[in-house]
Amino acid sequence: MEKIDFVVTWLDSDDPEWIAQYNQYRPEKPMSDRGRFREWDIFRYWFRAVEKYAPWVNRVFLVTNGKFPDWINEECPKLVLVKHSDFISEEYLPTFNSVTIEMNLDKIKGLSETFVYFNDDTILNAPVTPDYYFRNGLPCDCNAETLLINPWWDPVEQYSIKINIFCNMAVLNHNFNRREVIRQNRRNWFGPHLWNGFFVFNAMLHFLVYFQFFRWRHWEQPILKSVIREIWEKEPDSMAKSCTRFRQDVSLNPYIFRYWQFASNRFHPVKWGGGKVFNIGKNNVEEVCKALLDEKLKSVCLNDHPGLKEEDFPQVRETILRVFERKFPQPSMFEKEGSLIH
Repeated sequence: MEKIDFVVTWLDSDDPEWIAQYNQYRPEKPMSDRGRFREWDIFRYWFRAVEKYAPWVNRVFLVTNGKFPDWINEECPKLVLVKHSDFISEEYLPTFNSVTIEMNLDKIKGLSETFVYFNDDTILNAPVTPDYYFRNGLPCDCNAETLLINPWWDPVEQYSIKINIFCNMAVLNHNFNRREVIRQNRRNWFGPHLWNGFFVFNAMLHFLVYFQFFRWRHWEQPILKSVIREIWEKEPDSMAKSCTRFRQDVSLNPYIFRYWQFASNRFHPVKWGGGKVFNIGKNNVEEVCKALLDEKLKSVCLNDHPGLKEEDFPQVRETILRVFERKFPQPSMFEKEGSLIH
């Protein structure tokens, strides 16, 4: 079986040097979006979950801007510490845009062809096996299609990620003909993994030559390194223009990796499910805690949100931390011996 690596990106959003650098490059809009950059102090539980639920992982690549958690065990044989400057072209640095980081993951030295990408807010919640992510060298995923979701704008989220998805689909349709893709492997597109409404949508769209939209997935993603490299080869301008210092509305984003795997029939079809996403707020913290104790969910994404007010943040964070400590009380091999939780 091919080795499977995990890649996780992390940022110390309370680092004064990072904040000063951010403000230096963006004086017209200094650091104020704490809903995107607040520190929850849950990252060490990410590693405890990996050790407990995925002990088979080959290596974990921790990617940061150069500053690592003070509790991280640099001598851990399964851990590889990676700085942005180790794999991202100097012309794109420094970057405060996660898209730029993710678009270049294929350039990380020593990374396996088969790897799973995590944001640091997506945490394993139950035991997983290698074939949960890859089978016969192909990423496991559900290519459930739907009609393109209309973008929206609001004062908090602005144009949101939906504009990026439009860009992804445009590039995908420039490179692939939907009819031909389905003809090459009909089972991938009309198999038993597409139950109920998913099958109906795929059938309704069977006559189209263009892909419309794939059902949203915002938890960890299995990726083939060769797919990222292929996109760079086919679409170098689109990829390069998406590598910006700060987020741009009109650009590709890393969902293009997943879509490209679908359109090139380089995926193993599985039924939808596995993870759950929460935009954390004062009113749903009990639901979040319940989910963290539900091992039917393989992973949980705890997405900070500007809607969580600053005055409510400390209590919500403390409530969630208590659940994590209850679930993962023992330090992992990835932590320095004797390191304390702040």
